[in-house]
Amino acid sequence: MCGIAGILSKKNENVVPMIECMLSSMSTRGPDGAGICANKHVIRADLLEDLRFDELSGKSALGHLRLAIVGGTCGQQPFRSCNGRFIVEHNGEIYNYKKIRNKLEKSHTFVTQSDSEVIVHLLEEYSKNSNDLLYAIKKTVSRLDGVYAIVIKDEETGSIALVRDIMGVRQIYYGENNNLVAFASERKALWKVGLKEPTQRVMPGQAVIILPSGEIQKYIVATSPVRPSKVVYKTLSLAIRKYQHALIASMKKRTQDFSRVGIIFSGGIDSVIIAWLAKKMVPEVICYTGGVSGSNDIAFARFVAKRLDLKLRVNELSPEEVEQMLPEVIDTIENNNAGQVEVAIPVYAAVKLAHEDGINVMFSGQGADELFGGYPWYANVVEIEGYQKLRHHMDQDLLLLYSETLEREDKITMAHSIEMREPFLDINLIKLSMQIDLKLNVKGGSDKLGKHVHRKLAQKLGISKSIAYRIKEAAQHGSGMHEIFDSIAKRHGFDEFTVSRDYLEVLKLREKIGSSQRYGYLFENEKMWIAEPHVQMYLDSISKALPTFEHSILKVKSKK
Repeated sequence: MCGIAGILSKKNENVVPMIECMLSSMSTRGPDGAGICANKHVIRADLLEDLRFDELSGKSALGHLRLAIVGGTCGQQPFRSCNGRFIVEHNGEIYNYKKIRNKLEKSHTFVTQSDSEVIVHLLEEYSKNSNDLLYAIKKTVSRLDGVYAIVIKDEETGSIALVRDIMGVRQIYYGENNNLVAFASERKALWKVGLKEPTQRVMPGQAVIILPSGEIQKYIVATSPVRPSKVVYKTLSLAIRKYQHALIASMKKRTQDFSRVGIIFSGGIDSVIIAWLAKKMVPEVICYTGGVSGSNDIAFARFVAKRLDLKLRVNELSPEEVEQMLPEVIDTIENNNAGQVEVAIPVYAAVKLAHEDGINVMFSGQGADELFGGYPWYANVVEIEGYQKLRHHMDQDLLLLYSETLEREDKITMAHSIEMREPFLDINLIKLSMQIDLKLNVKGGSDKLGKHVHRKLAQKLGISKSIAYRIKEAAQHGSGMHEIFDSIAKRHGFDEFTVSRDYLEVLKLREKIGSSQRYGYLFENEKMWIAEPHVQMYLDSISKALPTFEHSILKVKSKK
């Protein structure tokens, strides 16, 4: 995992000093190395503060921060192709890099052991018979099994390409004004160089090519696995067997070569399965839980950890500690949407403990609800609208994970120099889930649990039924955040009487983030899923006091 930054001047001005400013704003993304490229020259250093920015100049520049996970101490970026045509930066993980490297080593010279380096040599390989950059990108990403945000500088044409993995597990943002085009792993780096909202995301499976003139072109370079598929697995036993094979394969590729990992752990079946499998594959596994002291998630996490002999650390927060964390968390996730912040606080608390323990890779159970039908309102959708409409909702929930969950948790973990891995979002596993009869997972009617293939696999793996079929509260409720936020807001003078009609109209302009906010509340108790307006008003007041927060982001409804 890493941090990426880059600028292209529309007025031929030197932009290298601005790269330093951008990298400094997100320095926790890369404590293990840094590099810059400008005017065809590359400089690398072990520390950001050791980079000599004054040695380079140019109208375009790339910057990189490295968190060393694969490749040891030797792996600073940017990488240069053997023929010098391509400069590449990568944020993410390439799980099949060894296989790719073995095929490329006969004709390409590798200078590191990093998984990222295979990307630049693939691009060079696919450009041998074609000068078409887009063709080389499409062929390259078709070979990659992993997650990525990639920046490619084509030194022959001066074009810069930004590429994002098909599920959007790793993000990259970009924006422009009259003077420049800039891009970065976090929005705050764009704000630092004067860009205002709305900035844009490189969308999942998309390549954004910035021409030397500053013109921006967008292309689809990969096909989403979330699409209508023929139902192949219609019996529970067959679905469980195929799912077991796919999940174990996903875990193995994500745990290879590690001796120690952390798990974001709520005691719910998703994180329990991940921890249970990780324990069989990695010598040391530590589970981390965060929440309000006395909350249900903390109690159940302790119960499950004891039953399954899992090592657990808990960050129990007082109401005062939650309040103190709010500005820092809002600044970190670059969002003050109440639903996002309520979920972010317990994750942030858990990750903070992992950082203190020196953990640099953590695993998350994200994606299981969207893949296997775990949200409680899914059963009501079936009853009211049928399975076809449920499939549409589930697919949309999965396709929006990039903006509603993955970006938030990437920023939280990288604020603590930790890489997040999401085994349920393996492409092969996603494709498999599309082929399982939805009726096996979501029964409809009074069945609010869902995920039956998922839960039955847990039992097959040795997890007791009482744990596999526990009724799990949503993170904001199980951790105690939803109720605490309300009491904190009221203590600061924000209640239903302080909310004006004008403010309610402003709220209507806000983007609804998350399945529960977008439509889930229509099938459940609305008060459980929609934050009270006075709570959102309180969070607005916090963000407005943050000097680094770009406030116009609050009114952006577009998902781009």
